[in-house]
Amino acid sequence: MSSQGTYKAVLFGPNVIGSGTEVELHFANGEHQDVVVLEAVEDGQKITRTYKKGRETEEPIPYRFVDEDVSDETAEGEVPN
Repeated sequence: MSSQGTYKAVLFGPNVIGSGTEVELHFANGEHQDVVVLEAVEDGQKITRTYKKGRETEEPIPYRFVDEDVSDETAEGEVPN
């Protein structure tokens, strides 16, 4: 465990999702986070990606992509007035 309060992690997933991107994460209660949820807005859509920690214990800690949720930030209701 690092004395800095953060550690290095690498995100992996299918195709270009994650693509070995290295990130710095904060410890949760003094331990590595088990699950990481990242949010981004691309082309008006909110994308939420979930990664789960791998078994390796040396930094950078690998996280594998497990889920993606996409919602349209600009969408209007589908019920006509």
